[in-house]
Amino acid sequence: MNLSDMLSYADITQLTKIASVYDCECNGNSKHELIQSILATVHRRDVIKEKLAKMELEELRFVNYLLFETRKSYSLEDLLARVQQCRFPAENAVRNTSVTVVETKLKVKSKKSTKQQVIELTPREIITKFKQQGWLFNGYGGSDRYLFHVPQDLKERFKATLAEVLSVAVERGAEPPMYREEGGQLLLDMKVMLNFIDTYKPNVALDGIMHRRFVVQLNELFAIQEELPGKGAWKFGYGKGFGDYPDRMAFMNDYCFAKGWIAVEDDTIVLTRSGELAKDNMNYDEMQAIISHWLKLYKGAIPNITSLYYWMCSLSKEWTTLKSFETVLEPYIRPYYFDSAGAILNQRIVKMLLHFGIIAIGETEQGIVIKRSVFGHKMIESL
Repeated sequence: MNLSDMLSYADITQLTKIASVYDCECNGNSKHELIQSILATVHRRDVIKEKLAKMELEELRFVNYLLFETRKSYSLEDLLARVQQCRFPAENAVRNTSVTVVETKLKVKSKKSTKQQVIELTPREIITKFKQQGWLFNGYGGSDRYLFHVPQDLKERFKATLAEVLSVAVERGAEPPMYREEGGQLLLDMKVMLNFIDTYKPNVALDGIMHRRFVVQLNELFAIQEELPGKGAWKFGYGKGFGDYPDRMAFMNDYCFAKGWIAVEDDTIVLTRSGELAKDNMNYDEMQAIISHWLKLYKGAIPNITSLYYWMCSLSKEWTTLKSFETVLEPYIRPYYFDSAGAILNQRIVKMLLHFGIIAIGETEQGIVIKRSVFGHKMIESL
């Protein structure tokens, strides 16, 4: 539902609280006037931008989560857990930059110290704040009254306004003399993998991982070759084969297993019947399913991966410096075990977007620059 629909279901007490937050001048005893005044105020872009500017970084992370979550309703426990996840370790959270266009307003001076301290709201207080601003509403009947909803039109306005704010923060770069764009190479190499498995039926260890000599042989056959992981590499968080295979190969291996194209029989990997059909009918339409699998697979380690994917694509319409993307997006990335925010952005997102043919990468005097491809533009429109 849109904001107007949700306001019409709200009682006059809630409407009065929302109107008070936005300093609406209207008859507080008239539900109709309250709704019209709130709608006229909330839908103004300058009002949304002002609210964004006053948010703490953890609140912006929470907004970012709500904007890109596909579910229609949330329990209170869901929201509380997500707000808590938006509180990163101190070493990452302090990296609040001009990127967010958020100046910390909620500050007071301690009587015992001249240093400024941020007033930290509890997760429940943040959810209450969002309700009072008309961004979260309870359901209006049956068990639904215990669930929370976000107005759809408000989500779109927030996304557009946040895109405008972030686009000012990224730095445009010159067109590089040469650039790398992999296009459909992933599909070609996936077909190479299926043919390799069909021909050699590689042996596997007890954990189902190909012996290293087969990994080396397969890597040499790929159009896009990678450095093999060293001994002692960590092996969790990013799917089957991660840490044993190079990242790109590990993802393709996980995808083929998930699709049922390959399977382990005794001590070998074999091609299934559906795998035989797939290798002979691999086409570009498969890329949508591949990207969806990547988002689902990596979401456990990177809960807001969909939003990071969206911002990388939407903000790279022109050549843009990777350094500015690091400044803009790293404050939104929670470190995952041995992966820092920077490693997640560069290794788990930028590198994979290149492999998918979504972005092109080059280098200029400004450093590394990226630009979304025609295919990337098509993919971002589907989100």
